[in-house]
Amino acid sequence: MKPFLRQAAGPFFLALAALVLALASDATAARAAALALFGIACVIAVSLVFLAVGRSEDAERAAAQPPPPPHPPEHERPALKRGRPRPPRRPS
Repeated sequence: MKPFLRQAAGPFFLALAALVLALASDATAARAAALALFGIACVIAVSLVFLAVGRSEDAERAAAQPPPPPHPPEHERPALKRGRPRPPRRPS
């Protein structure tokens, strides 16, 4: 759970910076920048949630799947692997 908390710190501090910027300034441009920063932080946070859910589903699926069977040994004669027979040889 620690790596997820470390990842979540980025959007949290970005949203916190947006809040401080919005409250500290009366300028319209600063409030617009704060709103943009807050929107970016929300998008990053939602993306991280989807990433965490996807990783857990992948781990669950990998744990439930049986290991693949070992590969059969390759045959020594490659001609036996051909799908169609070779054409007849011409007389010499």
